[in-house]
Formats: sequence, C-alpha cells, structure tokens
Amino acid sequence: MPAVDYHGHTTLITGASAGLGAEFARQLAARGSDLVLVARRRDRLEKLATELRGQHRIQVHVVEMDLATDHPGQALAAQVDQLGLHVTSLINNAGFATFGPFHQADPDRLR
Repeated sequence: MPAVDYHGHTTLITGASAGLGAEFARQLAARGSDLVLVARRRDRLEKLATELRGQHRIQVHVVEMDLATDHPGQALAAQVDQLGLHVTSLINNAGFATFGPFHQADPDRLR
C-alpha cells in the first residue's frame, strides 16, 4: 500500500520536541505535510524545524507552550489563528496517560 500523501495539509503535533512527537513530525514531513510543532522547549523545536525544512522543503511553525496550564487549548488555538493557519490534522502527543474506562476515571486526575 502506498504512503498517504499529505501535501496541502497542515498537521499540529503536541509534544514534538523529542521522542514520538519528533518522529511523528519526521514521518509527516516526509509525506509532505506542513507542520505546527508545539512543546515547552523552543530550542529543540527550532532544531527539528530547521532539519525538516531543509530535508523536505515544507513550512514548519514553532509554538513554545506549556500545555499543563489552564485553558491550553484556547491559548494554542489563538496562536494558530495569529499565524493564519488552517490545521487539518492533530497528533496530541503531549501529556500523560491513565488506564481504565473513561467514565470511571478520577476527574481531578484528568484535570
């Protein structure tokens, strides 16, 4: 099966400064997607952005943000709007995991 072509798409990736987030960025860049990279460490994001721009000739936007703050979704959406971008895909790679049925999860832990 051929790889999906993401030319003309913009993918926002949280937790993009290292590990799986950086690898998601590399894989999508190789398929032509423009990227919005979000994480706390601007230096790592900028290094990755430079790498991907050079190798794949795509647009890469860097957003330094700690998503563990109040209302991070609203703040991130505002920054994306300021950049004038239309995000077509999201890889929400930042955060932590719990396990078990969602309806049984502790609301304070999820917050």
